[in-house]
Amino acid sequence: MNRITSILLLSCLFTSASVSVMAAPNKGTAAQPAPAAQAPVPPTQAQLRAMSTARLLRLGQAALTAEMDTPAFVTGLDAAKIASSRGDREATRLIAKIMARNQVVLGADDRAKLERRFRFEALRGASSSVLAVAGMYDRGDGVPVDTKKAAEWYLWAARVGHERAMAHVAYGYGTGRGFERDEAAALKWIEGVNEGRQRSTLLDIGWALAQGTEGSADMSSALRFFERAAQLKPGVAYQVALDLERGTRGIQDRNAAGHLIKVAAERGDSAAATHLAKLLAGSNKVEDQQQAVRWYSLAAQDKTNVAAGQSLSRFLALRPAGELVSDIVAGLEKAAAAGNSEALVGLAHAYSEGIGVNASPERAASLLQQAADAGVPEAKYRLGLMYKSGIGVGADLNKAIELMNSAQESGFPLAAVALSSMTDASANPSAEKPIAETAATPK
Repeated sequence: MNRITSILLLSCLFTSASVSVMAAPNKGTAAQPAPAAQAPVPPTQAQLRAMSTARLLRLGQAALTAEMDTPAFVTGLDAAKIASSRGDREATRLIAKIMARNQVVLGADDRAKLERRFRFEALRGASSSVLAVAGMYDRGDGVPVDTKKAAEWYLWAARVGHERAMAHVAYGYGTGRGFERDEAAALKWIEGVNEGRQRSTLLDIGWALAQGTEGSADMSSALRFFERAAQLKPGVAYQVALDLERGTRGIQDRNAAGHLIKVAAERGDSAAATHLAKLLAGSNKVEDQQQAVRWYSLAAQDKTNVAAGQSLSRFLALRPAGELVSDIVAGLEKAAAAGNSEALVGLAHAYSEGIGVNASPERAASLLQQAADAGVPEAKYRLGLMYKSGIGVGADLNKAIELMNSAQESGFPLAAVALSSMTDASANPSAEKPIAETAATPK
């Protein structure tokens, strides 16, 4: 909340490039190409002062949406300042909006004059001007830092509905900056702002409490604000957890990190769930393995998290203890239904081998076809073998070769050996006859 972007609000003079005079080409001399069109040259201070107030206001409006340090921003702010110096109240309010949006710090020449105008507009209900005065006291811009006085001005703007001011008030109550700390009041004020600002303010409060930048460090309170941010977007809690685990923000707390990883996972963040599952998967305890399966199952329901789908499939391939099998198969079913292509391969293995379900080569082939259509190399390989042997599908060596070729091109390591045997069989059809007959013979 206290990140300040500074800009020196002095006149920005831009020197126009001189235009070269093109001499007529001499006879026998190739004509020179026309010079490229030059960017418009911003007006000078003298030119701005010669403009009408209405035109200055139009230029000032452009500064609301322009990037800082661009000619449009500097020119627009200068234009608004000139219009304000003429006594135009709209221009003064416009400067306040520009300052609030960009967290601009005033240059020394502007502070005293503009502060008086801001106060005048603030007393007449202009919330952006109220916020501009609050920012001056908060940052010490031309006045001594006075967080209590800043808090009063922020509260004033917040009460008339200014969202940025509401966020400042929430931060003040949450951290004790200018207010007595009051967690309930902080959460009440944060409800009035949009979701993105809610999330960023909650994180700012959390980090200020964790690091003690506004007073004493208080990790337990910080965690409550981080958890509230996770209600809006679980992934932010996981990112905070990684920062706490690695100490990338100057504070390392693995216990707090572990707590937030679990919070994020429980709220559906697949990366956090995968993280937890990996920590538990290597344990020899059945209880830990059950938890690992649970987290992998949750993570794999994010169809983009193919790693979780692969991990569940590997669990099943290891032929775990009986009580885990049903949990793994249930997890694979949910992940496959969600569109996780790697889970389709694991589920196909379950139906092919009859692990936790009644064996069904046809169902296995159908699942592998879905995964192959999604581009999974292992699915192409396994389906190719089924077409070669005629298990679950009609025997079709050409189809088997086609699938195996595709698997090999995708880099699946076993495909080359299988393809070699298939192409040999294709060159000598009689060699395949016993295989086909065997596959067709009922048991």
